[in-house]
Amino acid sequence: MDNLQYLYKKSLSRSNKNLEVIRKFFTTDQLQYLSYRSVSIIGTNGKTSTATVLNELLHAEGLKTCLFTSPHLVTLNERIQINKDLINNTDLEKYLSKIISFEKKHKITLGYFESLFLIAASYFIDNELDIFIVEAGIGGRLDTTSIISSRIVCLTNVSLDHTELLGNSIQEILLEKILISQKIDTFIVGSPEIHQKYENFIKDTLNIKNEQYILGFGSKDKNNSTNTNLKNFVRTNQDTAIAAAKKILQTNNLKNIQIPIDQIDNNLSYIKPSGRFQILNGEHNIKIIDGAHNPGGIEAFFNLFEDTYSMEEITKLNCYIGFNKNKDFKQMLDIIWSKKYVKIKVLEKDTFHNQLDPQNIETYFGSSSKQFKKATLQEFHITNEPSILLDRKSTRLNSSHDQISYAVFCLKKKKK
Repeated sequence: MDNLQYLYKKSLSRSNKNLEVIRKFFTTDQLQYLSYRSVSIIGTNGKTSTATVLNELLHAEGLKTCLFTSPHLVTLNERIQINKDLINNTDLEKYLSKIISFEKKHKITLGYFESLFLIAASYFIDNELDIFIVEAGIGGRLDTTSIISSRIVCLTNVSLDHTELLGNSIQEILLEKILISQKIDTFIVGSPEIHQKYENFIKDTLNIKNEQYILGFGSKDKNNSTNTNLKNFVRTNQDTAIAAAKKILQTNNLKNIQIPIDQIDNNLSYIKPSGRFQILNGEHNIKIIDGAHNPGGIEAFFNLFEDTYSMEEITKLNCYIGFNKNKDFKQMLDIIWSKKYVKIKVLEKDTFHNQLDPQNIETYFGSSSKQFKKATLQEFHITNEPSILLDRKSTRLNSSHDQISYAVFCLKKKKK
């Protein structure tokens, strides 16, 4: 079995991860190098979007970057970007050889997510890049990415997700996430709600001073106030990335960087990762693909949707849904049901990896007056209605996000 096949096989199984052993993959000096040159993105939703915008900003300013995100949409190479280019298979093979040797030496089997993170970090070190942008997996304190103890940490938002692992309250989940690093110099909070309720809790827990705590929302506002459209999570994520970029460019740890901070471009609407409110335009139809997989993500999607489109233009909104086995699908359905313009279509069994049996959804529908229709991938291919082509392999994902379901939203606009 070649190295890439070995990596693909990891995506289908889980592994025991031991952070103390994983740290041994790097020397003490290498971990220190990663700590000073990395920024960790934590939160429930919006991590990939924030990381992608930050990568664009820093690359535009001339910095050499390595971006690590998850999950991927089409190919696993998407998870590691070097100066905006996807890592090639040759380099993947090269670093996988090191991982296999490490596993044999320490008698440990690393997971899919762990392996890809170590590849990204190793590539960053070997090529002496400027900034390592790291999207955390689940949580923070026990996440594999915590081994680098980033000096800069960005929090997007916190909502109830992965409660079986992180806790049953917002504060419990928040605590797990913010403990991703023991060496935080700058903490950037991108959620007005979290800031308003938990500012002191964060500062006390992390033992950071006021000047180390930065607001990442409303960046266009001179006083950094909360005067911003809180419904538009895209804008909020962009503002968080802008705040992080400004802080990074202000540090003294980077060489040969002489970039005026006030030249950072705030017109970032074109920067968005695939599968996140991704709009596919036709003459009269619009398709939107979004990876919302928890109640917070579903709610954020509809907030942005209603900010983006006039409801007077919409004839109907077909919402194709399929949920992961371990997700609170009832709460997500309740949010979708509250939208009177939505027509629900339930995807057939085994449309994607680890999918909740549609019978569970149908049973829940049966206890209410709501109506729905069943849908297949074949329907997406042959219908003249707006459709989504989403390869099931694209959503099989990683050991960190092996519990993802894609909510696919297809809408039809009135002909004018």
